[in-house]
This record gives sequence, C-alpha cells and structure tokens, in this order.
Amino acid sequence: MDMDRAAKLKKYGTKHSHALGKKNRNASVEIKVAVIAAVMLCALGLLFFAFHRKKEASALGYVTKAELASCMSFLLEDTLPKEWQQDADSYVTQGQMKELIRNIGLAGIVSMSGGNEPLKREEVMNCYEQILDYLDLDHSVNEKMILILSSDGKSCQTQFGSMKWECPVQGLADFYTYEVYVQDQKILGIKAQSEKTAALREVQVCSVSDDKVRVTYEQEEYEITCKDKEGLEELKGAEASCTLCIKGGVITKVKNISKENSMKGEAGKEGNKEKNASLPNTVKVLLLNQGAIHYDQIYLACDDKWTLKKNEKKTVHKKSDVVSVKKLKIKKGNFAVAEPAKAEGKLYLTDKKGNPVSKGYYGTITIYKDGQGYYLVNKVNIEKYLYSVVASEMPASFGAEALKAQAVCARSYVYRQMAAEDYQDYHAQIDDSTNYQVYNKSDVVNADMQAVEATAGEVMYAQDEIVNAYYFSSSFGRTANMEIWGQKEKDYPYLKIKSLNPADTSSDKLDLSDEGDFKKYISAKEADVFDSSSRYYRWQAKAELSVCTKELKDKIRIRQEINPNQFTFYSTAKKKVRKVSSLKGFGGAKKMYCSKRGKSGAVLVLTIQFEFGKVEIESEYNIRSIIGCTMEQITYADGTTDTGSRFLPSAYFSLSYHKKNGRYVLTGGGNGHGMGMSQYGAAGMAQAGWNYKQILTFFYDGVKVRTINKK
Repeated sequence: MDMDRAAKLKKYGTKHSHALGKKNRNASVEIKVAVIAAVMLCALGLLFFAFHRKKEASALGYVTKAELASCMSFLLEDTLPKEWQQDADSYVTQGQMKELIRNIGLAGIVSMSGGNEPLKREEVMNCYEQILDYLDLDHSVNEKMILILSSDGKSCQTQFGSMKWECPVQGLADFYTYEVYVQDQKILGIKAQSEKTAALREVQVCSVSDDKVRVTYEQEEYEITCKDKEGLEELKGAEASCTLCIKGGVITKVKNISKENSMKGEAGKEGNKEKNASLPNTVKVLLLNQGAIHYDQIYLACDDKWTLKKNEKKTVHKKSDVVSVKKLKIKKGNFAVAEPAKAEGKLYLTDKKGNPVSKGYYGTITIYKDGQGYYLVNKVNIEKYLYSVVASEMPASFGAEALKAQAVCARSYVYRQMAAEDYQDYHAQIDDSTNYQVYNKSDVVNADMQAVEATAGEVMYAQDEIVNAYYFSSSFGRTANMEIWGQKEKDYPYLKIKSLNPADTSSDKLDLSDEGDFKKYISAKEADVFDSSSRYYRWQAKAELSVCTKELKDKIRIRQEINPNQFTFYSTAKKKVRKVSSLKGFGGAKKMYCSKRGKSGAVLVLTIQFEFGKVEIESEYNIRSIIGCTMEQITYADGTTDTGSRFLPSAYFSLSYHKKNGRYVLTGGGNGHGMGMSQYGAAGMAQAGWNYKQILTFFYDGVKVRTINKK
C-alpha cells in the first residue's frame, strides 16, 4: 500500500512545490543551514576543548607508544614496529598490545583481546609485569617509589637523587609520589601514582611563610605547601633541619626538627669562629647473621642484671639468665628490647647453654620479628661503638697515632653513612660488616679505648661537610681516587692519588693508566714505602679459566644482579657483535684482559671472552670477586702462599698468559679498594714520627679536623 502524501513528505521531502512559495522556502532553508552550521561549529569547538582537557587530565591514565617502547628497552632488541615512531605520542590500543605480545613470543601466555580502544595504564602495566616475569630473567628492571621534586623532561630530582628519564611522561606533578620501573638509575615508565607518603630527610629549612616552606635538599632549593600547622610554627624563627613527609603535592607532617643545620660546620659570631654541627650521639647497627639479616633462633645473656621489655611489660633477669627469643613469642611486626641495668653492662649472643657466640654489646639490642624471621638492632653510643670498630679494623700494635687516625676516620665515616639511612626498613642505619665498618669482631684493649677517647667527637670536614673517610688495609705504593667506582673525582676533591714513598716528591702526578707504565711500576723493586711491611704490598696469583666456567658464570650472574649497570654483555655468535641481556649461549671461557686502566693503576674494566660472547665488568669489587673464583694460588711478599683464597686482594694488577701451562699470572699489590687512608701506611707514618692529624691530612687532601657537638 502507498504511503499517504503527508507521510511521504515527512520522510523524503518533496521536489514539487508551488512557484509562489519557492522563494520563501529557499530563504528558510538557508537560515536553517546557517544555524545548524553555527551550532555544529560551537559543538566541535567544545568537543575539541573538552578532548584536550580530558587528554591532559588523563595523560597518566593511558600509556603512549613512546613510553611502552621505553619500558621494553630492557630486551636490548627492537620488539616494536618501526611505524610506532611516527605517532609515538598516541596511546597504546588493545590491538597494538596484542601485536607486541605476539612479536615477543608470549601469545597464548599473556592474554589480550584486539581492538582500537586505548588501554588504560593499569591494563598496560599489568601486561608489562607479566612480560617481565617471563623475559626479564636477570631482574634488571625494578619497581621503585619516587617522590618527584623537579623534572626537566630529561631527568628528575627525587629523594634518591637525580634519575634520568628514558622517555618523558606527561601528567606528572612536582611533590607527588609515583611507582616507577627503573633500570640502571633510568626511569623506563610509570606504573601508577602512589598513595604512599615519601620522606625527605636532613632537609635544611631556608624560610617559612603562612602555608609554605622553602628548603634546601641535596643543594637544590624547593618551595612546598605545608598542611602541618604545628610543624610550620615550630620551624619559624630559627635555622633548622628536619624530615618532611610529603604526599599529594604537600607536606603532611614535619618531623625530627633540629635547630642546627645538620652536617654543617662553619659560620661564627665574628665570621671566623666555627659553629659546630649538632649530631646524634647514638647509632643503630643491624647485627648480621654471617652476612644474612635474619635469624631463626637467638639466645641472649648479659654480664650483669638486665631487662627485657615487650609490649610495655618489663621483666628483670639475673646475670646467669639465658633467654630464648622464641619463648618470648614476639608476633610478626612487633619487637622486644633488651637492656643492661648499668651503662657499662654488655649484652651477648649465646648458644643454648649460655656460651657467648659474640663479643659483648654496649647499649640496647632490639629483637624485631617479620615474615622471614628475627633480626637484631644494637643501639649504642657512638664513642662506645668506635671502641669496637677501632679494635676490629686495626691492630693495637700499629701505634697510638695510627689508632687515633683510625678513630677519626671511623667516626667521620659512620656519621656520613648514618645520614643515608640505608637500613631504615630494618630500623637501623648501618650494619656490622665490611659493607660499612667491621664492628664487634675483635676484643677491645686499652689502646683502642684511649685512641677513641683522645679524639672524642673529632671528625674531618671538607669545607662544610663531613668527609666520606674511606680507608683500606694496604696499598701497592699509591692510593686511588673515585675513578675506581666510576664516580666524579670533582665531587670528592679530598680523595686524591697519593704516593706512599717518602722519598718521592713527584709521583703524585704520575699517570699509571698506560698498561706498559703500570707493568713497569708493579714489577720494579722500589724503595720501601710507608706500608711495605704488609705482606700484601706485592703478590702474585695464578688463575685458570677453562676449568671453572660454571663457577665463573655463576659469580658473574650474582654480581650482575647486585650491580646491573656495571656489566655489559655482547653476543659474538655468527660473527655478529650485539648487546644482549645475559650470558645465555656464551659457551666456555676463553681469555680475560684489562680493557681500561685508571690513573691510579686500578683495572677499571675487565673483559672476559667466551666462545660466543664477552662480558665487560666494571668496579674494583666486582673484578676482584669474579677473578677470585679462578685463582689457584696466591703468593705474598713474605713468601707465604694460599691455595684457598677466592677473592683477589686488590684491582691493582697486570695480567700475563702462559701458553705452556694455560695459566694466567697476575702480578699485583695492595689489599682493599685503595682509596683514602692506608692502614698499614698510617702505621708506617706513626712509626716515622707523624702525629694522627698529619696522617689524616696527608691521605685526605685539604681536610680540617674539628670537634662536633652532640645531641
């Protein structure tokens, strides 16, 4: 049936009209078109504005192709289509993510549906973490929570110092915290904005207004809004250092306020008197269990009356009491505190029968419980802590002046390390091992205590900062600077290359980076130097590669996990050299050689060649540890030998290969990293009549020894 006329006109309009109404009708249509066009333009403008506002507001809600490419850079191979570079700022879609998953061989393992819809950041990063689980076998990418203090698109300042952007990300704001993916101090991408609070410690306050604080942190100045009104009031009217708790762009809490500028030492009433810093008088030491943090079981005793406090309940124990920590039934997340009744009392770790398995500890021992077991923190007066450090680090036979120098070094060093708070997750500041300073491993004698007491409160300053007073056992005749750890020499001007030959007045300028010059120096029968009494002054080691390939690779993997940025792997399979992420497919070990030597003579880069690859190893500790597992025998300057050593004494050595027996011979000298004070050198100087301040100002260029105030 045909539609009626009205219905047809409504649906299709009409081509026929009376001539009389045609003109009016055309005019009406033109007006309608103009109105519709205007409305559409306004609508498009609003949509455009809204779209850009939405894109800006949601920039962190999605992931650009450039950011995903940055996240995938850990593979060291191109896994993304080249056309992605043309629209790198566009957001990653479902289909593109699916294509990436297929390209890297994880189709069917990591699920993703296709489509043109942009994926939210949470979805992209969920897939990315699955990719890491399968492909980042070396765990080179890590998650980290950072507080962004400032950013210029290439790098950003955080609570951990400066970090580089592999790819800038839009939508980030200063003084907000973010969960990020990091590789080799480079930020690969953002996981999400964090809801956690970040702490800035040892912040110097410059000025305070009604709701803002201007501060200096790591030599940079920032102005931050503060919501802690009470904290603001306390900061007004005085120079102060403090801890700032920051979340969501503002300071939520001001803590640990000190009315003195921490770690500063100059500026007096008349401009020429020293204003000493006010520093803590106690240190919190994590007591390691043969290198591990946790213990399964602990027994405690004391040489006098002592108490144990748990959940505000205190029990008193006699001298003869031995307490099993398990019987305290400390719940996960809780703790108990052991404390001698007298200040001179000492706590001991013992076996079940009460026989000591440690030297005695002054101060308190706190037993914490977490999901992995128990861990112990000794809170002790710094001067009493130093009794044991000096005893553990230097023999009393080295002489009074050498012991005093050691005490000042150890005191300076502990104050610098405490400020870093590396063990804050374990309620501690340092540990008791060579990671920091050896503590409580040797019996304290009167000479140790006298050295500490004679230098009480004395530390070394370079300008207005306490120095990083590194020290080591003995040299090969020269000390090193920060090049051995790949750091800038200008940042540590007091650590310079020094000759320990008292008759040598010119070799401070000698550059031993040339392989021939170093071999000539290390092989020469030089006149005695201050620390040539050490058996490590010269040594010769024999090493063999081919029989220990597995152990060698295992050691490389272990060290690379700890310091990924100090290892570079190259595959040489099919005669094509390319960077790779691991030793996979390298085959057997073939040879090793020094690729780069520093001015001090230290090997800075060691290359180990395999059948189908090679690895470049940086940093003296890595080099000593890895070569150590290839050593068969080492002969010292006094003629003694050792066949059980698995750690090279130093990185100051030359390499030669003997084809006849297939062995390497390493001719070297010194024991330790070689930077700062040589302990044997200090002993030689003390024997030659030097006092401790002369010893210190020789090894640490331009420093001043000052006495600090303590809180």
